[in-house]
Amino acid sequence: MSSDKIKDIKAAGALAADTAREEIESLKAQLEKLIGQRVAPVLGKASEQAGAFTEQAVANARELADHARTDLAKQTRGQTPWVSIAVSGVVGFILGRLSR
Repeated sequence: MSSDKIKDIKAAGALAADTAREEIESLKAQLEKLIGQRVAPVLGKASEQAGAFTEQAVANARELADHARTDLAKQTRGQTPWVSIAVSGVVGFILGRLSR
């Protein structure tokens, strides 16, 4: 091969690499724009909804624990004080675990 053909091939390869690099940069910019406009707001809304659901679930769990505690307190009033202390300890432990 002549040196002119080799230079032409190198120039064509460099041009193809530059064109590919420019197209990749363009696609990268389009992807970042798409993520910023479409994906990020949806993820933000989803995280807000998840936070609201979590707060509601914690409130429901606390309410159920309060009902269970009052029911157990009513049942244990007639029993010995040691049973009442043990039941209160278990209920306190459960409430402590739920509040984390």
